[in-house]
Amino acid sequence: MAEDNQYTVQPGDSLSAIAQRNGVTVSDLVKLNKIDNPRLIYPGQKLVLREQPEQDAESYFSELWIRITDANGAPIPDLKTKVVAGADSQEHVTDKQGLIPPIQTQKASEKVHVFVAKIDGGTKKVAEIAPPAGVHQATLRSPKVKLDAALRVHQGGADHHEAAPLPLPPGETQQNRDSAGNPVVNVGVECPNNDNLRLGPNAKFRDYIISAGTRSGFKPQAVASVINIEAAKLVVSVEKKVKIHGKIKTKIVKVSTGEWNPASAASGSSARGLTQFLAGTWLGEAVRPGTFVNEKAEANGWVTKDAHGKYHVVPAHKAELLDFRSNAEAAIMAAVDYGMSNFRALQSNGYNFTGLNDGERAKILYLSHHLGSGDANRYLAGTIAADDTYSQATPGHPAKLIARGAKTLLIAQIGASAAAKRAEDNGGNYVKAHRLWLSQLIDNGVNFKNFACDPTKLADVRPLLDLVTAVGGTNPTF
Repeated sequence: MAEDNQYTVQPGDSLSAIAQRNGVTVSDLVKLNKIDNPRLIYPGQKLVLREQPEQDAESYFSELWIRITDANGAPIPDLKTKVVAGADSQEHVTDKQGLIPPIQTQKASEKVHVFVAKIDGGTKKVAEIAPPAGVHQATLRSPKVKLDAALRVHQGGADHHEAAPLPLPPGETQQNRDSAGNPVVNVGVECPNNDNLRLGPNAKFRDYIISAGTRSGFKPQAVASVINIEAAKLVVSVEKKVKIHGKIKTKIVKVSTGEWNPASAASGSSARGLTQFLAGTWLGEAVRPGTFVNEKAEANGWVTKDAHGKYHVVPAHKAELLDFRSNAEAAIMAAVDYGMSNFRALQSNGYNFTGLNDGERAKILYLSHHLGSGDANRYLAGTIAADDTYSQATPGHPAKLIARGAKTLLIAQIGASAAAKRAEDNGGNYVKAHRLWLSQLIDNGVNFKNFACDPTKLADVRPLLDLVTAVGGTNPTF
């Protein structure tokens, strides 16, 4: 099977979106990958896209797609690059999406070295990457902005004081003259800024992220890290040339731009919108007093309050209310409202989060979002058992599920076969396998320093399992 026929699930992906982007069906993906629940896939999971004859296979350890953007997250086209991988050295020019052809490595120890041309001549090394097995994408961000600007005719006088440039939104340019009449091109860049917030291709959501931070008491970088792990990303189509049996063939592949997609929809479930709220959970937020969704729903007449002060969804407006999930502001605000409700539930169980910094609290926030407050409480307490727990059956009263076990939780996320393999790798212990899988997911996916102009101004973040004991929880001994 060629590595080109394999897709690595990214945060926010859904099975239907993956199928649509790659020209296959959800049923094909479910069958080929032996997926038990089409609604539950996880970042890092590798999916076979389609059946492929073994003789078409290419042999390589990793394939790396490199995209180069400017300081505002916009792609840099026509940039000369040189890439060195092992004994292979290649020179390329980025296309209109900032991409160069995919780079392949042959072994795990092989690193990819990326150089770009400097304006004054020569090259500069900008990255050294050790890609893992499979197909991956790396985005390299320049601290500068490249632009072409034709100078306008000087009409006399200065446009602004050179010591106080005119403020511009990121990505916008304006041609000016200084007091001496010299031409000046003013360029709007995202960083630095007073909030130390870098959103790159998601700068359009800046005001919402800052408002959500104020609403929740979290730094905006922490809010962005939680939204990012939930949000599906927009993609672009690019042509890829591959060699099979010595012949060059062209394929169309999808590459992520990193931009959040407010209109995303999950396959096989009711999850919709930028933060993938299930229909039932969203309706619950609409009738919970004081939430952002509740306030908007009441203002729009989508919910009504009865004589006892309890809110109810107006049946005739249920569809409108559910469509509101595609509103980016509502999705972001709802994510922090729902997350903080779960967060407070954990605090009421005796966990102390006051000693955590915002990046660490963001991990706990996402833990409660991912598991729900009940299972998150058991994760922190270290009491999740291997198997489901049921009440004792009595005459006329069958046994009822009390708590899901680690095996059930892991299978729900990655499928039975992958869960069995992880348990086998951990000595047959499903509790250990689930605990390590979830801690790795959160440690890799919730990183608020990635959203700072200057990451050194943010506190270092401890691994999730260290945070468990820091807040008063218990890590099981394996």
